Amino acid sequence: MELSYWQSKWRKGKTGFHMEEGYPGLATHWKSLGLDHPVVLVPLCGKSKDLLFLAEHCEKVVGVEISELAVHQFLKENKLEANITSFANFSIYKTGNIEIWQGDFFKLPGHKFPPFDLVYDKAAMIALPPDMRRTYVSKVLELVSVHTQILLHLFDYPQEEMTGPPFSVPVTEVKDYFGKHFTIDILERNELGINYYKKFQNRGLNSYFIEILSLLLPKEG
Repeated sequence: MELSYWQSKWRKGKTGFHMEEGYPGLATHWKSLGLDHPVVLVPLCGKSKDLLFLAEHCEKVVGVEISELAVHQFLKENKLEANITSFANFSIYKTGNIEIWQGDFFKLPGHKFPPFDLVYDKAAMIALPPDMRRTYVSKVLELVSVHTQILLHLFDYPQEEMTGPPFSVPVTEVKDYFGKHFTIDILERNELGINYYKKFQNRGLNSYFIEILSLLLPKEG
């Protein structure tokens, strides 16, 4: 799956993955993270309103998004103006304490940022097939410090029944990726009725569809 796939989705307006009002689990569990004005990284951020929530509670929010159109829509829909600069192959949109780096997440230059206190992955990893997920995890681990938490939103379903995206990423896979460096705390596990997701049924899903919100805490030592 090439990054151009997602650019095409934005151009064609096929963005059913976008949540108009943001993800409610972020606000629900924010206080339990115990973070005081953190610096937050949001991979594959799209035009999510979660960026606005984070901006109210964080010192700095760094979003990364491949689609220039998504960034422009975020600014326009929220009546924001941005100062635009560039670095390497990225266009950098700065508005208040939000920076959106428009470009390839896998090429994000970690040395340009202060240590991240939190990585907020809202359906970023599940947007990627298995081979790209391992590359994604390697990049995330490159960007975190020994103090970084990861808030990770996933779906779990029988992958053989439906092709992604969204892809199925069960907790066992998360443990495989992150278990060496993080403990995994399940904040929410919601079994969603597949009858509500007709488009997924039409793609073959007929067993179960589970939404998982997990918090990854760095292991001491």
